[in-house]
Amino acid sequence: MYSTKTAITVSIKDLLDKLDDYDIYSYYVGDFKVGKLFNSPLRTTDKNPSFAIFKGVNGGLFFKDHGNGEGGNALKFIKLIKNIQTRDKLEQELLRIVRKTNPNSGIVKCTYSNSVDSGPTDIGIVRQPFTEVDKQYWKQFHISLDTLKLYQVFSIKYFLCNRVVRGTYKESNPMYAYKVFDKFKIYRPLASKYTKWRTNLTNSDVQGLAELPKEGGNLLIITKSLKDVMCLHEMGFYAIAASSETTFIPDDIIKSLRSKWKHIVIIYDRDKTGMLESRKYSKQYKMDAIFVHKKFKAKDISDAISTNSYTEVKKWLTKTLERYD
Repeated sequence: MYSTKTAITVSIKDLLDKLDDYDIYSYYVGDFKVGKLFNSPLRTTDKNPSFAIFKGVNGGLFFKDHGNGEGGNALKFIKLIKNIQTRDKLEQELLRIVRKTNPNSGIVKCTYSNSVDSGPTDIGIVRQPFTEVDKQYWKQFHISLDTLKLYQVFSIKYFLCNRVVRGTYKESNPMYAYKVFDKFKIYRPLASKYTKWRTNLTNSDVQGLAELPKEGGNLLIITKSLKDVMCLHEMGFYAIAASSETTFIPDDIIKSLRSKWKHIVIIYDRDKTGMLESRKYSKQYKMDAIFVHKKFKAKDISDAISTNSYTEVKKWLTKTLERYD
């Protein structure tokens, strides 16, 4: 079993990477059985079991209170049970849950509060051979098993946080581990957005950095995910990605890269957040920024490949980047 341990600094959005839906519900109601009715925690007068937590069609746990008709996801449940009206209050409540359910979460600073004294996060994985489900999943992005091996992406039976099993592999919900230096990022592509990721990467853990040629080269692309890094590798381009979509490459690493690479280009998502972030970093670091062409009707490189022709996407990108030859 692989294991890593480190103290990390995360943004508020990353709090959800430290929790799954079961953690959130059980924090308030204790142990429960999915799909079984019990007295509503939202109504103290409920004497007849009328509240249930159930698994959603696309993953994640949802609640339904048959007594008052309320229902929704885990975040809505927090808002209702704690009468939370603002984002700041919700973030503070999430932090309390993380501290309670995972006291060694490694969270040392959040954007809305001072530093929190906390221990390290230990993530362990148990690897398994790539299944047919895995091969088909990565094939849609034209990512080969050799590329997965190069970037140390593993199919895993299960993973642990601080020696507690937090997720197991299912063909309906496959699970992968990205090994970045001595740390891990757990990826469940079909899970809900609140349980899709678990990580103990720090901001300085740049995905794809270790796989770059030490001498540098002509063109380097900064993108937003390791999946896109691997897609770009398949096309013959060198690329890296920050540790999460809420961070960028640290200044000291940017400085080092500039000394080795003639051109550095940003390719972020073609959506509101991606375009705003891309333009911000483009201006700040004086780097060109481009986006996936509208004709592909996709927000990023991997999506463009999965819904279009790999050859056409590669042809467009190669033509677009000719100016840097």
